[in-house]
Amino acid sequence: MTYNLIIIGCQMNRADSERLSFYLENIGFKYKDNFLKADLVILVTCGVKQAAEDRAYGLINRIKKDNKKAIIVVTGCLSDRPDVRARVKKDVKLFFNISDLINLNKYLKPYFPRIKKFSQQKIENYLDINTKKTSNFSALVPIGNGCNNFCSYCVVPYARGREIYRPAEDILKDIKTLIRDGYKEINLIAQNVNSYKSEKVDFPKLLKMIDDLEGDFWLRFSSSHPKDVSSSLIKVLKNGRHICEHFHLAVQSGDNDILKLMNRKYKVEKYKKIVSGIRRALDYKNGFSASITTDIIVGFPGETKKNFLNTVKLFKEIKFDLAYISKYSPRHGTLSATMDDNVSLNEKKIREAALNKMLRKTALENNKQYLDQEVEVLVEGFTRKGQLFGRTRTAKIVRISLERNFKKIKKEELIGKFVKIKISKVFEFELHGELIKEKSKVIAILGPTASGKTSLAVELAHKLKGEIISADSRQVYRGMDIGTGKDLSEYRHKGVNIPYHLIDVANPKTIFSLAKYQKLAFKAIDEVLKRGNLPILVGGSGLYLEAVIDNYNLSSVKTSFSKREEYENLSLKELQSKIKKINNKFFNNINNSDLQNKRRLARYLEVLLQEKDFAPKKNDSKYNFLVLGLNPEREIVKEKIYNRLIKRIEEEGMIEEVERLKKEGVSFRRLESFGLEYKFVAYFLQKKINYQQLINNLFTAICQFSKRQMSWFRRWEKQGRKIVWLKNKEEANKEIISFIK
Repeated sequence: MTYNLIIIGCQMNRADSERLSFYLENIGFKYKDNFLKADLVILVTCGVKQAAEDRAYGLINRIKKDNKKAIIVVTGCLSDRPDVRARVKKDVKLFFNISDLINLNKYLKPYFPRIKKFSQQKIENYLDINTKKTSNFSALVPIGNGCNNFCSYCVVPYARGREIYRPAEDILKDIKTLIRDGYKEINLIAQNVNSYKSEKVDFPKLLKMIDDLEGDFWLRFSSSHPKDVSSSLIKVLKNGRHICEHFHLAVQSGDNDILKLMNRKYKVEKYKKIVSGIRRALDYKNGFSASITTDIIVGFPGETKKNFLNTVKLFKEIKFDLAYISKYSPRHGTLSATMDDNVSLNEKKIREAALNKMLRKTALENNKQYLDQEVEVLVEGFTRKGQLFGRTRTAKIVRISLERNFKKIKKEELIGKFVKIKISKVFEFELHGELIKEKSKVIAILGPTASGKTSLAVELAHKLKGEIISADSRQVYRGMDIGTGKDLSEYRHKGVNIPYHLIDVANPKTIFSLAKYQKLAFKAIDEVLKRGNLPILVGGSGLYLEAVIDNYNLSSVKTSFSKREEYENLSLKELQSKIKKINNKFFNNINNSDLQNKRRLARYLEVLLQEKDFAPKKNDSKYNFLVLGLNPEREIVKEKIYNRLIKRIEEEGMIEEVERLKKEGVSFRRLESFGLEYKFVAYFLQKKINYQQLINNLFTAICQFSKRQMSWFRRWEKQGRKIVWLKNKEEANKEIISFIK
């Protein structure tokens, strides 16, 4: 007994076919790749468009002609339509609703007597049936079935019934299994995915629960209805780690009168507001603007040229990346089928062409942002011409070329993998690019103060033949040991000294610039790599880490100590005002942490006075970084901060260290500019605060600093930097071993 499935239409039909395959093979069938030679042919039909319906009729005729012995079965949207059944009843042996899949073996028994009983237990809904996945890297996960909206043109509520949703725990269980099995892309699907509701879990909560799962995967979902896009969903999109920056939101028409006739339950104004919110949440999280796609029907009954021009206007405003534009065709049993289909086919074609012309223009304009940029792509397979292709997080199709350096690579091995592609050409609906040569691998470990970064780095360096490059903006200075936590004895593990770099490389009386740090860090990494060792970048200074990992193009303006002192004497408000006056755009892009940091503002002012239009830019990263993050519970960190502070002051001699630095010529003003321990001890030595105030104020300041560090890392993450937050050392080992391999 052999079977073949012919799938017409949406992702839900594809997901249904995976359950069908599992079911059929469970009851004794074997798959046959040629439907003209299979014993059983099941058509998973679509009734949304007339073209899809006509295709089903054509396939049935061909099967009956060229595979006369085949048992033809129809499921999907057309299976319950009386007119369809009447038209093909001579050729089709069985019609069944997909929700009745569990009973299919009974229906097939008369034609296949050797059929077995379905063995899977505990099935309450057909979505509980297991699947035979058609992909080993991208999974469709139905979270429900059916529709309650009754749009006047749509057959889905009649074909699939009312909305039924799966329990959240079942969905999460499935997805955890997929992640464990190495799936790289999870696609949540339903007729109206964001209408999901199961007990106390709605779609935003479900999406967050999935997004919070650990693993290296992308998360997508479709299709969404505008009426169910909530502020809570927008918030989840904004804070999401795995959620892709692509949102498909069907609008169907840009005219309120037509939307009312369609029974869409929203107005154009609301749709535009929703899209604006989605873009604010998703734009540039991975370095590019979010991709917004939609569905449109032209020539709906009663659509005048004026109505259509409002759709044109919406296209101009939204600038869609892609739109699936359909000419209206009446669907049997729907409300719109009773309306006067008064727009001629020719006029529908004209309107369709007009929107497609505009779409090609906006899509090309949107795609220009990718030119000469690096993008992460999930490789999906081969084009008909044998060229590799994949998609970006923003759902852009990318055709992939391999340079001469990659001729030895087996193309098949790249399918299902994330790869870096340099985009060389852009078109309306696809990008072309070349596989980037693999860069040298570098580990980075970050986290707030007192999170245990150094001890973890040292242990890993001992295991993996690594060397540590410090990313601490104060440990670069000689003589600043106790206040910076520069315990060099830490760099020894099980009797072995671990090499370290960029500690004690500058005099505290001089200014050590970010550009100088970046240059020395690149040099240190290159030297470590030449020795065949693993560079491990470690620290909590966000600006230092970003400068190296994101390879920022920094200003070449040299630092003047006297000018810097002059600027640092200004108040925060004065510094902010001067920067804003010189370059308002630059000022608006300064993050909150820097806005409260006089040293950073002084440097910005110094640069802008010589380079008025300066804007820091990211270059291609020089290395392939695995960025690991530590973020212990705040109460644990606060306790460590307090105990460490008392020890530094009462046992290790932090006050004496600051006194020594002062005697060596480091001014109180300079000491105060270093912040935290040096600032408050300097205040104490100048009798501006007493001993108890030193303890209390410094403890509060360090805790606030720790919180700002985490805010910095979270902001960086939202901008697209992937950070793997660790729960324990075992997890760190696992991530690094996987990365190195």
